[in-house]
Amino acid sequence: MQHRPRMSVENSNNCTMSKQNPNSLRVCCYGSSSKNTKEPYIKDAYSLGKTLGERGHTCVNGAGSTGCMGAMNQGVLDVRGRVVGVIHEMFVMAGKGSKWVEGCHDVFKQEPTRLLIVGGDDLQERKRMLVKGADALVVLPGGPGTFDELWEMACARQIGLITIPIVCVNINGYYDPFRQMLERAHADQFLYKHPSEILHFEDTSIEAIDYIEKVISGEVIKKRIKRKPSFIKRMMSTYNIPSKFSSMVSSMDLEDDDLSD
Repeated sequence: MQHRPRMSVENSNNCTMSKQNPNSLRVCCYGSSSKNTKEPYIKDAYSLGKTLGERGHTCVNGAGSTGCMGAMNQGVLDVRGRVVGVIHEMFVMAGKGSKWVEGCHDVFKQEPTRLLIVGGDDLQERKRMLVKGADALVVLPGGPGTFDELWEMACARQIGLITIPIVCVNINGYYDPFRQMLERAHADQFLYKHPSEILHFEDTSIEAIDYIEKVISGEVIKKRIKRKPSFIKRMMSTYNIPSKFSSMVSSMDLEDDDLSD
């Protein structure tokens, strides 16, 4: 029987999210796991993992060994950085008292990396654990799985469930259609926030990390957007806020400080 290296694995119910130092950020990273991922995306994903590791941040991702995930994990490994992988239990194979994980990157076969194993009949628990305790999200190019993760968190940010920055790495304009869709939704009054308050776009992963560090440190200058009363009225209608508050809301000079850069 082939010997498999021992990994640091744990059940998600037992995990803790403590940081190594107060300046270290926990950055959740989404991206492709496809073996057919193109070289420009692979190169930038490697740079993302390497830069996070060099700057002392923790890279959290889906533990993949190929595509953008594999490249970012290799980048972390090459600088001996910190990485946390979150994988579904369907990929855990039990064999004679030992556990090993099929398809995960070699970085998870050594310390001080961590591999969180989650269960469930779908991917909801995995997605929840990926973002648990995260200070920011970085989204590399990917397919439907990445789209699902991105839009779910964009929705959470637009309705105020999260406030952490979400940065799309727009390599070769890959996420231009997402930006255009948000702008169209905003023009047609489907959004509760300005598109720039929901997603931020940078051309490279290094620029994405630079932006996140500036936001977290408070260096980014925040603009103020004056709200129209119709915005609040739509919010009140959607969430069934009692009408007795309408006169108070309509008289407010509504502004928002959440729009960065």
